[in-house]
Order: sequence, then C-alpha cells, then structure tokens
Amino acid sequence: MTKEEAIRDVVNMFFREYTRKIALSETGKMPEQLEPKTLKQAMLEHYEEVATEFHLAVYPKIAEINGLSQEIPNEITPDTMRDICVSEALFNVMADAYRQNFMSLLQGKILTFL
Repeated sequence: MTKEEAIRDVVNMFFREYTRKIALSETGKMPEQLEPKTLKQAMLEHYEEVATEFHLAVYPKIAEINGLSQEIPNEITPDTMRDICVSEALFNVMADAYRQNFMSLLQGKILTFL
C-alpha cells in the first residue's frame, strides 16, 4: 500500500466511524438506516466539531505512516497537518479525501470504499 492510499484510507475510516458515532448518538440508528435528510441534519448538529475531531484522530495515524512522532501537539492547525503529511502531494491527498467525504455528508450520504 502506498502512502497516498494509506492516508486516503485513514481519512475515509475517520469519516465512517465519526458518522456512525454521531448517527447512533443522535438517532439510535446506523447511518445506512437513515434517510439522507436525517443523516445530514444529525451531522450538521456536530458541524463545528468535525475538524477538531478529525485532526485529533488522524494526526497520529498520518505521523505513523510517515515515520514521525505520533505525539499530538497542543494545537493542530492546517499548517500542522501540512507538516505531518511531509509533502504537498500527501497533504493534497488528505485534503481531497476530507473534501469528498465532507461533501458527501452534506448530501446526507456516506462515501463507500472497498
């Protein structure tokens, strides 16, 4: 598996698990059981938390992929994420996967990957 594939998998897994957690806590149902409108509304209730949760969850995993320290800094910013990705290309892979997943959630859907 390439670093690009590993980072994409980390991002996709975060969104699957985060969406599952929110759907269960808000509705008691798995995301796949919800109508798109209901899923979208549940996720919008947690809109402001997504970036922080994302950074905390994926930072150590991307660090591990790149052979760096997995210690989470006190503050994680987009620049910190850019640094942990090591290259602009890997940062773009992460950012593109984030955007794809986030846009899907705004449509009330979960991206599915093999």
